Amino acid sequence: MKEKKNNLLSVLALILALAALGLSALSFANQPEDQTHLIDDLYEENRLLYLQVQNLEQQLQQLLTVANLQSWELGVQPWADSTGAEITFAAVPSGYQPSITATFLVELNGERIEEVPCQWDGNQFTAAVSLNAADGYGYYCLLTSPTGNQLLPLATPNEPTSMEAVYLQSSISAYCNLVVYDWSVNDEELIVTDAYAQVQLPQISLEPIHITQSDIVVWLNGQEFDRTSITMAPSEVAGSYDVTVPNVVIPLPELSEVDSLELYLEVSLSDGRNLRAFGINWYMEGSELTSAVG
Repeated sequence: MKEKKNNLLSVLALILALAALGLSALSFANQPEDQTHLIDDLYEENRLLYLQVQNLEQQLQQLLTVANLQSWELGVQPWADSTGAEITFAAVPSGYQPSITATFLVELNGERIEEVPCQWDGNQFTAAVSLNAADGYGYYCLLTSPTGNQLLPLATPNEPTSMEAVYLQSSISAYCNLVVYDWSVNDEELIVTDAYAQVQLPQISLEPIHITQSDIVVWLNGQEFDRTSITMAPSEVAGSYDVTVPNVVIPLPELSEVDSLELYLEVSLSDGRNLRAFGINWYMEGSELTSAVG
């Protein structure tokens, strides 16, 4: 490419030199009439040389123009089963030329996993790729032009300009949490006095998703023992719901050292997904009821 530029510059310099020599013919303007035809020929040659110089200057300017993007956009379309998504890419170049091509690149954990040639639709470059749910994707556009290649970062873990595309798994997933801070016990009841429940809905989905049911559920030795319905309220985070769980009173069964009493948050979503989060486990240690979390 550098050699091509140098050759073009050399030709341009030579033509300019010839043009200068041609223009010197103007000094013949006061010569005898028998040299008039020679002067006319030189004028014509100068005119043609001038047009060639203009054309070469335009070609040189095109070669020196570095390909770049004027604007671009990443889109995320989740799969119906929420195990991945189609990522779409559209970009408008700065000064399109037929010699400019684009390639959409995707990396994960520092390794390139996708390389898709872009299509030119007359207005913009477009490409699409299907990706499994994971966090930490990096997206790039490789522009190829007569001046060489230019790799342009679009959205990466270091610069997540599109959080949904970079953190794809977190964006299309739903999850819940249950934290038990304090509890008490008497002869008949086990009381959860301080707990916090939280649900995060998908950031992006094919259709709006909402919570249809949320319960605090007690399991005894792997079987459901007690269930208390709770109401989740929207929090400050988009798609997030939470609640400070009011006192949950659990009838206290007779427990031996081999028994296990566990507390869960169970949530049903409108798209059919069921979420579950462990909170605490109670068991007998001698004659005392004790607990373990996490």
